Amino acid sequence: MRIGAVVLAGGRSERLGRPKQLLPWDSRTLIETVIDEVCRTPSLTAVVVVLRLEVAEQLGVQPGESLGCARVVLPEAENEGCAASYRSGLTALGDSRLDGVVIVLGDQPGLRAETIEQVVKVWSASGAPLAATRYRDGEGHPLVFGKELFGELVALRGEKAAWKLVDRYRDRVLWVEFDEPMPRDIDTEEDYRAVREAWEGRARTEGCLLTRLPEREKGGVGDRREGNAE
Repeated sequence: MRIGAVVLAGGRSERLGRPKQLLPWDSRTLIETVIDEVCRTPSLTAVVVVLRLEVAEQLGVQPGESLGCARVVLPEAENEGCAASYRSGLTALGDSRLDGVVIVLGDQPGLRAETIEQVVKVWSASGAPLAATRYRDGEGHPLVFGKELFGELVALRGEKAAWKLVDRYRDRVLWVEFDEPMPRDIDTEEDYRAVREAWEGRARTEGCLLTRLPEREKGGVGDRREGNAE
């Protein structure tokens, strides 16, 4: 199956007061760290990241260029909420002939490639129209939507758009269970400090920094089947 991914990072970070995508993280930025993890997911065919123009420029990329394996796209309408990012992401992936798309949050550095891969694999074998992740402490990302729901996904408006579909089709959702805490979002300075401390503590416990990919490359949408994803 051909599975794409949309990394949602087009918000204004109003609660933080500065672009959360650019927060320092292990000698890189927060969004680069999240993209690195997404790019480590073997089952993904193509990846896009939705960023506001000023954030992309501070990262040294323009729309259409790549940050890691992810092609940078702008939110369709910056004042509309996350639904505009879904539309931009799916439009950018539209020529990839996808069977499904994974939705990943750009402010969850604790999300691991292994988690994304497990959700994709379970969903791919299930025939379910969508999958969601259930942790010890709640429901969260990644989410996976089959192509039969792409039209409904891009038609949504406002915030929490994807969860509207989860609620609409709750009796058909495939829940993939993980016996671990949900990765914490970073919305405030307090969140940043807490998640950062947990990250550094994990690195110390493992005896090394967490794995990082090589520096980002320029190019189009990463497609592992065509050999240009890395």
